[in-house]
This record gives sequence, C-alpha cells and structure tokens, in this order.
Amino acid sequence: MTDDELFEAVRARVREGRPTDEPSAVTVPEPASLSAVEEVERVVGYPMPPLVRRLYLEIADGGIGPFRGFYPLLDGPNSVGAMLVGYVEFLTCEYLAPTDPPPTPAGVLFFCFEHEMSGMLLDFRHPEGQMWFWDQGDRHKLDLTFPQWLEAWLGGRLTEQLLESRKLQDESWVGDWVSEELPPSTFEVPDSL
Repeated sequence: MTDDELFEAVRARVREGRPTDEPSAVTVPEPASLSAVEEVERVVGYPMPPLVRRLYLEIADGGIGPFRGFYPLLDGPNSVGAMLVGYVEFLTCEYLAPTDPPPTPAGVLFFCFEHEMSGMLLDFRHPEGQMWFWDQGDRHKLDLTFPQWLEAWLGGRLTEQLLESRKLQDESWVGDWVSEELPPSTFEVPDSL
C-alpha cells in the first residue's frame, strides 16, 4: 500500500470508531499542532517519518493505531505518557540500576505499548521510521518500517508471531540507504520539560 492508502485506511478505522485495538470510551484526540510536531523534531534532532507526521497532524495527536494507539506527542489525557517527555526522561536518567535495560539510542522513541512490559519504538533516524520491538527490557530492531508495520496492523497480521519473526539479530538498518550519512542528533533538553 502507498502512504496515501495507509493514511486513508487509518482515517476510515477512526471514522468507524475503531481507532485502536482496545475498546475505549476515550475520544480520539484532536490533531497535533505543527508547533508540537516541530518541537519533537527539534528535541529529537531528526525529522518525523513523513507518514507518522501526517497521521499526527491530520488525524490525531496519539490514541490511534495498533495496540493501545500511538502516544501523544507532548502531553496525554488520564496520565497517559507523552512521547517526548518519556524520551527525554529515558535519555537523561542518571539512576539506572545494573538490572535496568540501557537507554535507547538518541533518535529512537517509545511510540506505543502493547501492554505494560512490551511495545514498539520508532526510529526517527530512518527516513521511513524503522520499528523496534521492546519486550520486558529486551529491545530488537525489526525488519519493518513504519508503513510496513502499519499495513500489517490494518491487514490483521500484526501479531506477536510476526514481530518475533522480523527481529534482527544485530543493529542493522532496514533498506539500502544505510551507507548514507545520517545527520547528527542535536539533542537538547527543552526548558519546558
């Protein structure tokens, strides 16, 4: 499916009252503001993958998508974590116990959770957003980009078995663009966090 087709399929699910995999009485949030998207991109140091950016700007600031839905960008209702706040807290944590998993690399953000101990991360450093799977502190890059992951969800194929089968055994990138020079991250903790 093209990005436009994926976008329209997500919009159709939202209109049908099925924005996530979990039934919920919570309404879908309004779209994110351009300033919120730009703040996330500024702090992370990489642009948001285009389809992700479009979903946030045109459909909703989180609360849509697989599992419990994508995190809101800057703040969330009912104590739902916000993507940028969680990113900054995790990267700047000074008190990791030896048994805690290491922080994710700069540019990789917690994106949505399947349940309390597992979920998905989104790698902004990859132009289409490479997906990572987080399971009880173990993290794995997946041989899936955001559009492929979203298409699997829309087609009813986003299962634990699919995620397990797409785990990469190393920290390799999806796609042949790996030899391209990536821009350096310009991570700075914003004054507002």
